[in-house]
Amino acid sequence: MTDAEAAAAREDALRRTLVVGGALLIASAVLGFAGPSMLSMTMVLNTVVFWGGTLAFSAALVVYAVGLGRAGSIVARRPLGVGAMVLLAARPLVERTLTLLYPVSEESSEFYLTWGWIAVAVRLAAAIVIVVQIARAGVIRGRLRWAPLWALVAVVAPQVVAQLLVVASGTDLGRTEDDGIWLFFGLGQLAAFAAPVVLGILSIVHAQRRAAHTSAEPVQVYPPET
Repeated sequence: MTDAEAAAAREDALRRTLVVGGALLIASAVLGFAGPSMLSMTMVLNTVVFWGGTLAFSAALVVYAVGLGRAGSIVARRPLGVGAMVLLAARPLVERTLTLLYPVSEESSEFYLTWGWIAVAVRLAAAIVIVVQIARAGVIRGRLRWAPLWALVAVVAPQVVAQLLVVASGTDLGRTEDDGIWLFFGLGQLAAFAAPVVLGILSIVHAQRRAAHTSAEPVQVYPPET
């Protein structure tokens, strides 16, 4: 394989990764939004929609981490980046397995309260590692490499502010009537839906732009040997 063919194969792998990963991100957001909003669904259908969205997000992380082709990984298959993305992708299955092995009850409430805080810390740490590794890997270049970081800030910041307001007010979240607190929680939920949609669209658009740029590059034709 020539250098040009190898470069074309790497570019094709990255484009396929960006398109498939982006489509999975958008699907995860749409299904995640559809579940709670469609109250008329049966319990079985609601469960299918919920897990469909959850698994689509996990699949997107794995696709981005490993890549559809050796050069398709957006973290260049660096162990730290791949490990963080796989860890975040496996979280829902781990939590579901845990609840099956140790059902939620009054006896397990204290355990799950502690587990909840640990899970939040692990998710946040993994997300921070992911956005840093994407930016440092150099696979995604330009300002777009910072898009995951801004998406993470948009999702986390309103929730942190809301929690700080709850603590400052000294009231229980379930009893508070502070519109400002609920506004920030609402912004967090909106960002949680919008972030994967925007990232998915950016991913697909970036793939198409790379394809257009590659096809527009001039091809050097060498004269025949005499």
